[in-house]
Amino acid sequence: MYAVRNLSSGYGKNIILHDLSIDIPPGITSLIGPNGAGKSTFLRVLAGLSAYTGNVSLHGCEVRSIPRREFSRSVGVVMTAKDFRPSYPFSVREVIAMGRLPYRGLFSPLTRNDNDAIAKASAMMGITHLMERDIMTLSDGERQMVLIASVLAQDTRILLLDEPTSSLDPDRAARVFALMRSLADDGRTIIAAVHDINISLSYSDSYIAMRGGRIISHGAEVNAGVLEELYGTKFASYHNDERNDSMWRALSE
Repeated sequence: MYAVRNLSSGYGKNIILHDLSIDIPPGITSLIGPNGAGKSTFLRVLAGLSAYTGNVSLHGCEVRSIPRREFSRSVGVVMTAKDFRPSYPFSVREVIAMGRLPYRGLFSPLTRNDNDAIAKASAMMGITHLMERDIMTLSDGERQMVLIASVLAQDTRILLLDEPTSSLDPDRAARVFALMRSLADDGRTIIAAVHDINISLSYSDSYIAMRGGRIISHGAEVNAGVLEELYGTKFASYHNDERNDSMWRALSE
């Protein structure tokens, strides 16, 4: 999928990412790390939204050289709900319909395929009852569900998600990751920056651990040593009988 070589990125003289090199495989990859680790900046680079030095290729093609419409038919991006502050009172239906823009002109009417994709995406997220609401009258959690529905309507093979469950209740967060797992099992690739390591790692195929704009570890299974280096505190593991795997709890000093 993505091949990253000697990637650095930042804003002016403030360098956020420092010489990253990694191959990101298919499936679900969780980006984990403390606030300020560079996870969101890394996602923005993968999405072609931030300048960088080095090389970032997707299916062997340098991201910077891929035409935007072609790129947006392959890669869908969901930033956090707090970053979505439209100046116009869009309805939920209109926001989800934005996911269909790569397939039609800005002012072209929606086709039957567009409407089918919008209906399917809203049903997958359980928000069909909100379709005529003004997006800014919704809670942060509801707005996050709408933004995810928009990228589902975009129907891409790759999804980049920045803290997709940060505003969601635990049950909705679990449902979102279960949906992502189903999409990955159907051949999609999902890269998500997350804070809740237990729910995200339970559904992920791999992780990338970032701190200070650098990758300190990556692989299929995280361990206590990685988490302690990442977050600067000790962790204890315990067994989750329902999923038959390990979960993690940070220990106070």
